[in-house]
This record gives sequence, C-alpha cells and structure tokens, in this order.
Amino acid sequence: MTTNDYHLDSMVCFAIYSASNAVAKAHRVALEPWGLTYTQYIVLLETDTSDAGLTVSDLGTRMGLDSGTLSPLLRRLEQRGLVLRQRTSSDERVVTVTLTKDGTATLKDVLVALQPLRAAYGFESAAQAQELVNQLHRITEGMRQLTASPQS
Repeated sequence: MTTNDYHLDSMVCFAIYSASNAVAKAHRVALEPWGLTYTQYIVLLETDTSDAGLTVSDLGTRMGLDSGTLSPLLRRLEQRGLVLRQRTSSDERVVTVTLTKDGTATLKDVLVALQPLRAAYGFESAAQAQELVNQLHRITEGMRQLTASPQS
C-alpha cells in the first residue's frame, strides 16, 4: 500500500468525519434561536416518544450517554422549563423525565425549523435514507466491537 491508497476522497472514515461535521454545524445553526444544543434537542425528541416519560437510565441507554453527561443536561433543560424530572414513589433512585407543555411546544417549533435540513441530505426516498441509517449503525457497532476487544 502506498500513501496514494489513502487519498481523502476515497476514505470512508474521512467521509463520515466530514459529513458529521457538516450535519453538526447545520443543526447548531438551526437550533440557535432556541438556545439548544444538538444533544438537548435529541433529549427532547426521545422524551417525546413516551407519554409516561422515560427514566434517566433508559434515556441514557437510548442515547449512549452516561449519567455524568446526562444529569447536568437534564438539569439545564428543567431549569428552562422544558422537561420535568420526578422520582418514582416505588423506588426513589429512579428518576423519570417528561416533557412540559413548553417543552412540547418548543419541540414542535424546532421540528418545523429543521425541515430544510432533511432536503439537504439529498435522499430520493425514505428507503434510501433508512439504508444509510442501517449502514451507519453497522459501522458504529463494528467500531464499538473493535475498540471493546482486547488488542493483541
């Protein structure tokens, strides 16, 4: 192999890196009017999937975040009145997160504002978008397995 075999235009890792940066920047700009980070937006989106709310543990698992990252983020969203954190009466260690009315309204506004980003992906169909999502999940899992394995 020569260095020509590693030209940036042909490297999957660089294509993913470049796409990730571009997507992150587009979301940062689109979310700025609400003062939300991408991670906060995803918390609102995931929390909206359940009328009963999600436990902090479930939310962390779904988002791939540990409680040290998630707890301060949830605290900031709660201070802004977008989510409510409540301890369950059956087990005080379990905290459930639900959207407030303001959180639901904010999420609806954000989703409308993010519509132009969908077109920027350039997909011709929902199936095409889903295929990329599936491929990216396979890459993510493969990389996680690689880094979790002891290196010889």
